[in-house]
Amino acid sequence: MKKIILLVLLSLTLVASSSYTAKVLETLQSGGYTYMKVKEGKNTYWIAMTQRDVKVGDTINYSEQGWMKNFHSKTLNRTFKDILFAGDVAKDTQKKQITKKVTVMDSSYKENSTLTVADLFKNRDKYVGKVVTVRGKVTKVSNAIMKLNWIHIQDGSNFSNMDDLVFTSTQTAPKVGTVVYAKGTLIKDKDFGYGYFYPVIIQNSTFK
Repeated sequence: MKKIILLVLLSLTLVASSSYTAKVLETLQSGGYTYMKVKEGKNTYWIAMTQRDVKVGDTINYSEQGWMKNFHSKTLNRTFKDILFAGDVAKDTQKKQITKKVTVMDSSYKENSTLTVADLFKNRDKYVGKVVTVRGKVTKVSNAIMKLNWIHIQDGSNFSNMDDLVFTSTQTAPKVGTVVYAKGTLIKDKDFGYGYFYPVIIQNSTFK
């Protein structure tokens, strides 16, 4: 029951995403994950999902969680140049092909004392464990989940389709649509299980 509750709560913190359909070309099982090389339309790429029984030739459905570049799997001892961490499809999603956005590193919200969302995704190894500040717009708020408020910030920048940064906090969450300075400690590769994986998440956050 606790696992089911955790799954439901985490699903509330994610931005609604579209679902995708692809054919499995290759599979690898390791560390509780299934790594699959898939073909979706004309695109061929790797995805990772929580462990499941799939075989070459299967057609699968999944939702986008986040892209990662140069991801190293310790259990496979393999580095993937680009990999999409994916989750199970929600019933109300609409299928479409993944379209990679053009990378935009700068932001009109950026000031001398702040970093962009794209910069934090691209250079997460540089900032991991450090306190960072982003100036951007609140796009979504989920309150009182696992005793935390979950605030999504965007600033118009984008790195490899990652443009939505999640901040967790015990502070009263700002309202959707407001522009804030969001400050907290950067954590990378945060895995809550059940396919809910954050390449970057900001914890112990404050807003002003």
